[in-house]
Amino acid sequence: MISLSAVLVAFTTEMKQEDRLSILPKIILHHILSRLPEKDAARTSVLSKAWADTWFTFPILSISDNKFTGWFPLSIDDVKRKRKKFIDYVTRTLSRFCDQGLAIKECKIILNRFELHYMSKHVDLWLKSASGSGVEVVELCLPCGPNYIEEGHGKCYVLPTGVIEAKSLTKVVLKGGIRVDQAFMNQSIKFFSLRVLSLWIVLLEDEHAIEHLISCCPFIEHITLKHCSVLSPGGGVKLMKSLSMHGLPKLKTVDVHGIQEVYIDVPSLEYLYYCHDVLNAPYKIHFDSCRNLKGLDLFSLEGNTITDKWFLELFSKFPFLERLKFVKCTMSETINISSVQLKVLELSGCHNMKEVNIDAPNLLSCEYIIDTQHLEPIISFVRSSSKLKVDVQIYIDYLDLGNLKEFLQNIKPENVLTSLSLFIFELTEDEFNPAVFQVSSPPPSVKHLHLHTFPKKETLYSSLLSILLSSCCFATISMRMHPCFCSREFIEFFYETLMRRKDDCFCSSSDTNCWWHGLKNLKVAHSMKIDENVDFKTLLESSSISSTPDISFRLEF
Repeated sequence: MISLSAVLVAFTTEMKQEDRLSILPKIILHHILSRLPEKDAARTSVLSKAWADTWFTFPILSISDNKFTGWFPLSIDDVKRKRKKFIDYVTRTLSRFCDQGLAIKECKIILNRFELHYMSKHVDLWLKSASGSGVEVVELCLPCGPNYIEEGHGKCYVLPTGVIEAKSLTKVVLKGGIRVDQAFMNQSIKFFSLRVLSLWIVLLEDEHAIEHLISCCPFIEHITLKHCSVLSPGGGVKLMKSLSMHGLPKLKTVDVHGIQEVYIDVPSLEYLYYCHDVLNAPYKIHFDSCRNLKGLDLFSLEGNTITDKWFLELFSKFPFLERLKFVKCTMSETINISSVQLKVLELSGCHNMKEVNIDAPNLLSCEYIIDTQHLEPIISFVRSSSKLKVDVQIYIDYLDLGNLKEFLQNIKPENVLTSLSLFIFELTEDEFNPAVFQVSSPPPSVKHLHLHTFPKKETLYSSLLSILLSSCCFATISMRMHPCFCSREFIEFFYETLMRRKDDCFCSSSDTNCWWHGLKNLKVAHSMKIDENVDFKTLLESSSISSTPDISFRLEF
């Protein structure tokens, strides 16, 4: 893949020779800029007058006050000065587009540092200017403000009615302390162009405002609603409690967070993401009519138990379901997942499970994320594809590492596990007796181990290595050299210990030899690239100054 810097160098080289790029149609030059990050796109303006003009007419505007203030605290005078500079810059930029009759395809405004009551009238003008220039995408991101839930609309920016009425709009994203007024609900206009609607922490006039707005978007394809609130009749603010969607023949994706009751009657729906996460409140979600569903992601369903019967009915209701994801959901002790169609499965932080049987012959990816309290389940792949990749991530206390081998042996068949990622929490105890972890049976094989974090005490290095190497047989082991992840001292200890191999291995007093005795060679790589001519010390030095300091060990038997 060509780096962005290489692209810019190529631009410069071309221009020094024949400047052939500059004579391309502006629509093509704009397309080139749209494929670059904003910072790199802006840098092209210094290449030539043609490229400067291309940048100044680039119809994708991303406006953020952070670029003017930075993240450090400012004095009152500095805030006033930079606020005026920011306002002048944005107003001048939008005026240039309006005065020259230039189209604005996308307008993104992010305000984090300047107080909203100073900015609201200017934001009104900016949004109206963009709407008058044929804007297709509007994204407005504002801070929620202090005590947003308690003080409600007093801290909110009221979105101008004319913005969402723009007939050219295909996508609207609103995040933060924004209020959608009742005026929107009284409009008879149909938003025929709107394809994407995304509302995050937005305040609405009443419980049915969203339903009314959505009903006016017959061609909507993607809807995201996250933690939206409504005004209470007696004053104050409460989270939106219920949502109903029906009709909407083009709707493909729904992403809902923080709404207790959701009813969806949309046969065209393909992807549903639902997160309950409302403390001490029951939830209801009904989507049985969405027969074309391909992907279902459920988060924080910790009230009602997801049972084995639920799974059995799920695949009969949704014959095209290819992707399933569960995060922090309460499951029954035994789960049977049987589907010919299923390709992607993720179980993360799910409680109560003791046995999971997966009969999915076309499954390509299975990700299982657990913590130290849930190292119990027996996971069996009854039928599986030769292309299946099983990835396990474990957040584990050092004291529980002794259970790692038993857990991995409970994944059947033994050769199905592709990668293991370990996040090991610090110890309160100082020592472990390596004899506890001596080899009594051949450990399971794992293609790759990624050690993310480890205990920092050097006195624990030996026992940690003993536990890991007696728990699994790895083809590759990778670590990130960083004080917060794996230190240089640990990586050096790891390498030197492996190089000694059977001269001083951890099973020397056991009747069963560990796999270490079969280790023939050890190769070290940086970011998974092997350089046969660079030794370990040199590689370690280069990794210490690298932006991606991954050290990998490849074990040959």
